[in-house]
Amino acid sequence: MPIAALNDQIVFVRLELSPAEIPGLLERHAKKYPGAAALEQRGAALIGAGIQVVEAGEFVEAVVRWGRGQRFVGRLLNQNTAEQIASALQESGALLKVGRAAAAVSRLQQLKYLGQSFASKVARFMNPAAAVILDEVIRGALGYRENQDGYQEFLDDCQASLALLAPHHSQLRVCDVEAAIFAKIQGY
Repeated sequence: MPIAALNDQIVFVRLELSPAEIPGLLERHAKKYPGAAALEQRGAALIGAGIQVVEAGEFVEAVVRWGRGQRFVGRLLNQNTAEQIASALQESGALLKVGRAAAAVSRLQQLKYLGQSFASKVARFMNPAAAVILDEVIRGALGYRENQDGYQEFLDDCQASLALLAPHHSQLRVCDVEAAIFAKIQGY
C-alpha cells in the first residue's frame, strides 16, 4: 500500500485512480452491470410521476435484481407492504431532492431486508447526480463504516473526487466516480 505525506501527515493510500483510467473503468463496469441507464430512466420517471405504490415495488425489485440480490428480493417484497415501500421511496426521494442522500439511504434501510448496500443502490437510481452506492466491496477495501456517517463520508469523498476530475471529465456525475472506484477495486 503506498504511503504519502499530506499536510504534514503520513497517509496510507488504499486506492489510486488516474483521470485517464475513468472512461475504461466505466465502460467495463457497464458491461459487468448492464441496464444502469434504463434503471436511471425508470427512477426519473417514477419520481416525475409521483411515486405510485405498484411502480415503487417494481422499481425496488428491479434495482435489487440489477445489484444481484435475487437471493433476498422475495423476502424484501413479502416482509414490506407495497405502501411501506412507496412511502420509503417518497420520503427518500424528498431527502435526495434537498441534498440529504445519507438520510435518504437511512430511510430506505428502515424497510425490512434492505441494508445499506441495496438501500444505497435504490437511492443511486432514484437520483444518480446526488447518491452513490456504498456496498461491502467498497467498505471492505476502503474502510468506510456501514452507517449513515460512513455513507456521508464516502459521498463527500466521491464529490471531492468529482471536483478534482472535472477538468478532465466534465460530464461525470458523482455516481460515475463511485462506479469507477468499484471497478478499480474489483480489478476489471
